[in-house]
Amino acid sequence: MTDPRFFEVDPPPADVIACRDAVQRCYSGLCRCGQPERYALEAAVTVYRYHHPEIPPAQAETIVSHWVAGPVRH
Repeated sequence: MTDPRFFEVDPPPADVIACRDAVQRCYSGLCRCGQPERYALEAAVTVYRYHHPEIPPAQAETIVSHWVAGPVRH
């Protein structure tokens, strides 16, 4: 079953694409520099929350996790 928070019918707006690109650059850049994955994720969430301060921290972490690691598969 698809999580409705991540269901996309229309292409995302340009500002969401720019935010996602910034989040992914932050995460991958820190991982490439040898930072622990957890620190890279926390920094990426901080970037996301800068763009979307209205989103609660737990929800922001979920969204960013999906962006950088994809959905969890069992």
